[in-house]
Amino acid sequence: MKKKVLNLLIVGVIVAAFASSLPAQENEATNANEVTIPEGTEFKLQLHTTINSKTSKPGDRVLTTLLDPVSVEDTTVLTKGVRIDGHIGEVKSAARRGKGGYLTIVFDTVEMPNGEKVAIVGSLTEVFSSEGGGDPNVGPEGELKGRGPSLKKRAAIAAGPLAAGGAAIAAGATAAGIAAASGGIVAAFLLPKGQQAALSAGSLVGMRLDRDVTLAPPPEASTKAAPPNTPKQNPPKK
Repeated sequence: MKKKVLNLLIVGVIVAAFASSLPAQENEATNANEVTIPEGTEFKLQLHTTINSKTSKPGDRVLTTLLDPVSVEDTTVLTKGVRIDGHIGEVKSAARRGKGGYLTIVFDTVEMPNGEKVAIVGSLTEVFSSEGGGDPNVGPEGELKGRGPSLKKRAAIAAGPLAAGGAAIAAGATAAGIAAASGGIVAAFLLPKGQQAALSAGSLVGMRLDRDVTLAPPPEASTKAAPPNTPKQNPPKK
C-alpha cells in the first residue's frame, strides 16, 4: 500500500513539473515570433478622413491605410493595406493678421490582419500629395499648418493704400499724412486672414514612429513550389 502511494506521489510531481513548463515554452515560442519596429521608422499612408483646422475637433478619429509594406531585417512585419489610425490632437483655426490654422495628428493604433489592435505612437512628417489641391505645410513638431495669405492677395489689398499714399504725396501732404498712409500699408499686409490647415480624404502622407513597437506578424505563406508529379511507369513486360 505504501509503495502504491509513493508511486502516485512521484507521478503527481512529474505531471506538475511538466504542466508548469508549458507556459514558459509557449512564451518562448511567442517571443521568437515577435519583431520590433524601431523608433524613427517612416510609413507612407493614404488618408481616408478629411481634416480641417476650422471643423476638426480634438479627439476626432483619423483613418489611414498603409501604402508600402514595412520590413525589419528582410522580414515583412506590416503588409500593404493595414489600418493605421489616429486622432486629432491640438487644433487652432486660422485667424486675422495672416495667422494660418494648424492641427496635429497623433497616430495611435495599428490593426493587424487578424483584427488585433496594437498601440503605437506616431506623428505626421510630410504630405506627399494633397487631394483636392492646396499647399499644406508640415512643421518641425509634426503640426499641419495652413499658410498665410498669398502674395497675390497681399499685393491686391496693398494696392489701395499705396495709391492713396501716392496721391497724398503728389498733393503736398504733410509728413504725418505720409506716415499714416505708410501705416495703412503695413496694416494691409497684416489684416488678411491666414489659410486653414486642411487635407482631404485620399491625400498621401508620411508618418514617423515615435516609439518602438513590438508585433507578432502573421506567418508568411510558403513559397516553395510543389515537386512535379512523376508519371507512373508500367513495369517492362517479360
